[in-house]
Amino acid sequence: MAISLDLKVLRMLVAIHRHGSVTRAAAALGITQSALSHHIRETERRTAVALFHRVNRRLHFTAMGEEILGAARTIIAEVDRVESDLELFRKGYGPVVRIGSGAYGCEGWLPRFIADLAADRGQFDIEVLGGPSFPLVNAVIDGVVDLGICGGDVEDRRVRTFPLFEDELVGILPSGHPLAGRAYLEPGDFRDEIFLTYSTVPEKGFEDDRFFRPAKTLPRRWVKAGDVAMIVEMVRAGLGVSILSRWAVCERIGRGGIEIKRLTRAGLPTRWQAVIRANELKDSPNAKLGERLSAWWAKYPLLPTN
Repeated sequence: MAISLDLKVLRMLVAIHRHGSVTRAAAALGITQSALSHHIRETERRTAVALFHRVNRRLHFTAMGEEILGAARTIIAEVDRVESDLELFRKGYGPVVRIGSGAYGCEGWLPRFIADLAADRGQFDIEVLGGPSFPLVNAVIDGVVDLGICGGDVEDRRVRTFPLFEDELVGILPSGHPLAGRAYLEPGDFRDEIFLTYSTVPEKGFEDDRFFRPAKTLPRRWVKAGDVAMIVEMVRAGLGVSILSRWAVCERIGRGGIEIKRLTRAGLPTRWQAVIRANELKDSPNAKLGERLSAWWAKYPLLPTN
């Protein structure tokens, strides 16, 4: 006989993981601690599987508990998204496509695309989320966003991609930096530098994967600095150096104080794409928006050239 997992219990597991204790999870869910504990014990009894074990009076997920938790997070995200869409539909709105731009942001061109789309989109509404600092591909797969604007190499079979534009990774330095006179930068030039980044988790297709690791060298110190806008301002203030996509830097140069340098003599090209879940129907709002965005970039290339 198949064992069914109650959606209520899945929400409880997610809450325990998020809040770190049964007491805080119960408060967040608006139930008593004893009620939450009862539901967990009953689930363990029905499944004959322990979901938690205690270490030094702290609650930890077992291996099977972790597996169920991973599924629960995806399921709850999808249920919450559908419930939100149903509420909007009830109020007269179409399905909502949530666009995630992550740490890079897309302030310069994404509003222009949405404005061009506004006159005839009709079939759906759009929300723009800053997105998490972890890779947006994961956010798309987990249902946190519906369409992610991603750079670098995307090879995960769980997602479908739509090509947007070609760009290159560039080094950014404060004006007056000793390396500012170079025509281009090599990996070893960063060896003694404080390197500013929006994520310390290496991403395939970006500088750690394609620039530093092949040369077997790294900057002496990595400092997480929020999003791209903050990185640019910290570089401008002389607090470190960084590597970013050229389009994002050019949009934020503003009042000067920043030097942009090519990486290696040949440059370090990269591509950007829109990403949706692979199991989306071809005529779903998410797929339609990905196609429209790809076609828009082919027609209106808006990348700065210097």
